[in-house]
Amino acid sequence: MEDANHTTSAFKSSDNQSGSNLAISNEAYAIVKNIGTFPDLKNLIDFQRTIINYCACGLMVVDTEGQIIYVNDSFCEIHNISPHKVIGQHVTKIVDNTQLHKAAESGIAQHDCFQDISGKHYVVSRIPILKNGDCVGALGLIRFRYVEEVKLLTEKIAELNAKIKNLKEIRAVNMNVKYTFDDIIGSSEELTMAKEIAMQAATSDATILIRGPSGSGKEVFAHSIHNFSPRSSKPFIRINCSAIQENLIESELFGYEEGAFTGARRGGKKGKFELAHTGTILLDEIGDMPIASQVKLLRAIQEREISPVGSEKNIPVDVRIIASTNQPLEKLVEENRFRADLFYRLNVIPIIIPELKQTPEEIPFLSRKIWEELSKAHGIFHKTLSKGAVLALQSYDWPGNIRELRNILERLLIMVRKSQISENDVQRGLISYADYGSGSRKDDSEERFGLDLLVKQTEKQAVASALKTSGGNKSKAAKLLGISRPLLYKKIKKYQL
Repeated sequence: MEDANHTTSAFKSSDNQSGSNLAISNEAYAIVKNIGTFPDLKNLIDFQRTIINYCACGLMVVDTEGQIIYVNDSFCEIHNISPHKVIGQHVTKIVDNTQLHKAAESGIAQHDCFQDISGKHYVVSRIPILKNGDCVGALGLIRFRYVEEVKLLTEKIAELNAKIKNLKEIRAVNMNVKYTFDDIIGSSEELTMAKEIAMQAATSDATILIRGPSGSGKEVFAHSIHNFSPRSSKPFIRINCSAIQENLIESELFGYEEGAFTGARRGGKKGKFELAHTGTILLDEIGDMPIASQVKLLRAIQEREISPVGSEKNIPVDVRIIASTNQPLEKLVEENRFRADLFYRLNVIPIIIPELKQTPEEIPFLSRKIWEELSKAHGIFHKTLSKGAVLALQSYDWPGNIRELRNILERLLIMVRKSQISENDVQRGLISYADYGSGSRKDDSEERFGLDLLVKQTEKQAVASALKTSGGNKSKAAKLLGISRPLLYKKIKKYQL
């Protein structure tokens, strides 16, 4: 134990023959302390120098006059010199643009400075050596041999930070992908068929075009397809093509380079396609996309690569495309408002979501299911829908489809004070809803008991019931109603059945 203490004490006193009184790092001191006893002082000094050579990229020591008194092997390698040729020389004769002798004179340290050595850039530190409070020399340390190494390290850190940021954005987006096929409720033939097609298509990477009126649940279908697909753990990115200014659609879809246009974000920005890489992108309301932007979208779908605004490079992307619209795309194609080639590219697997008025038999089940969900959301469990209320809901046309049905039910749940919602409550709610949307007020009695309205509602229900009973057979339905087939077709068209 006494020998070990003697060894570490000798090591801490350093090599006084050089007059440098070098201070070794705590790490080096810890290594020697744990090594044990050295046979003699010469071996200890050799070991000490070995540690110094390995602990620094380049190390040099000068006295207060700027004379070099020590260099390590790495320093000699960098400057391509031999130790015996530099010891005793003034530092300015060996190293161009050095400030080490000034650090020895002033006793002021200089950390992380850039220095050009033989045409290469280095990061160096100049550290005064103090003894009893006086400066007795200075140590020059090359921290990085090449600034390029620092740049590469910085670029890697920036790249990792960008990836982390993108992952956070994707995670935030995917938290909103909350619907599955279990959320698509209804048992009508049309809805069941749409759901079966969607489930079958979800397992592939084929492009899907979801078509249906506003409020029919197109986004619910898109969420469900993504969650049922092999890409479910990957990004789901939605872009509303009708909510973005025409001059910004391309930059939103494909991103942009720094300086691509006035106001562009420093460093550029990734587009929705790049963010959706390996996942799914939903092009909502695709029918509203300007025709000028459709060309680039078509190319991205065909070539599976994008070109950011202001860039000449092409970036490969692997995305599953789902498009949705409530527009008659065929008509838009005829009017040259939608590209025919893009329509055919999107219409690989079409999914048609029926309007709520086409499936009035669904309304009782839908109403009670939505009512349960709303009751839980608002914590209101003592209110119920009467049979008359459900029948009143069933007699309405629902131009806003399921979204409108949900809005009405939520209004009734919150605003009606009675524990049971009646037929009159529903009719009043529907009338006020319709009046608000049209900006007009009508007399309640006229709306509820007008002869024309009653005839239309009764006639529509009769036609719908006859079609359902006949299984869609127009001839049988006409016989059940006691009218001709041409008249039946007129009624079907009139009531959009």
